[in-house]
Amino acid sequence: MKQRFIIIRIIFIGVFFLLPIVLKAQTFKASHLQRAYEKLHLNTSSANRSDLTIRTSDDGTIEHIGIPLFNDEMRKLLPSPIYDYLEFALLDHKYHINENTLQQQKIRFFNGSWEDLEKIRPSDRCTIDNRGDKWYIVKWERERKDYFAVVVPIDYELLANSTRKEMEQNFGRLLKQFKPKSDRCEGTVLLKASAPEKTLSNILLSSNGSVKVMLNMDLLYAGFRKETVIVSLLQWMGFCSSEGCTPYYVYEGAKGDQVSAMLLMYNRSKGYAHLLHLHAPISQLEAKDQTYQGKVYMFIPTNNVSDLFAKAIGKSTPKTYE
Repeated sequence: MKQRFIIIRIIFIGVFFLLPIVLKAQTFKASHLQRAYEKLHLNTSSANRSDLTIRTSDDGTIEHIGIPLFNDEMRKLLPSPIYDYLEFALLDHKYHINENTLQQQKIRFFNGSWEDLEKIRPSDRCTIDNRGDKWYIVKWERERKDYFAVVVPIDYELLANSTRKEMEQNFGRLLKQFKPKSDRCEGTVLLKASAPEKTLSNILLSSNGSVKVMLNMDLLYAGFRKETVIVSLLQWMGFCSSEGCTPYYVYEGAKGDQVSAMLLMYNRSKGYAHLLHLHAPISQLEAKDQTYQGKVYMFIPTNNVSDLFAKAIGKSTPKTYE
């Protein structure tokens, strides 16, 4: 009886420790990855398949599934959302992961087709051109000659293989889960209530400063929904930076004891921006612990805005990839 109890206890301990590992392997960054995982009957050992590339985060969340087209060195030297997009798009075309094929019709081939894309190997020579923040042009060469090219519009929903609604929901969830190294920066910055414009700029954009700032923000979702979150300024900036955003500071002015400004978090590679509109008491600007109120407008498309961040070169699909 004692021996049986020991065996049952060992089994229980094994299940207890293995269960979190299984659950972690079953979490996904977006729904299209879950559909691919289930349709292809993948499991934890699928990462060893040579015909697929599967990337997971440190906590086991699956971040990408696709057919390998690009090598790791290129991904590291020239980060771009086009890698994951095209690799999943090819997987989707081959195995019909998504029922809606309208997104695939936005891809344009020059001197090639989906069948040619299937023949590409990560070792093939490849170049990527961002054409005026409107289009990605991906060109492959063989024997020092042009092989074929693919043109993809810079559209954040397309590049994410997702919808704005799903991306908004994921944004709020991932923002709250993001862990900055600290809530308080080291060092000092100029803090003067008599100079609110400069002080606010120093606080929001400087990587140094002994001040701790908390943001009490309303995330404004489509359909007039909102969610209130409280995160540190470093958490907000760190998360947006991890998504590929660059901050732009706009001072709006002061009225009474209130000062207001905007932080535009611009993601050039994916064609969107988040707009954080915030305000704070001027009397608080010299404090070591501060709290700002704000509203966040997420995923504002920028691919149709001319001369906002860079000179646009045209609105129509390129007629050539040269």
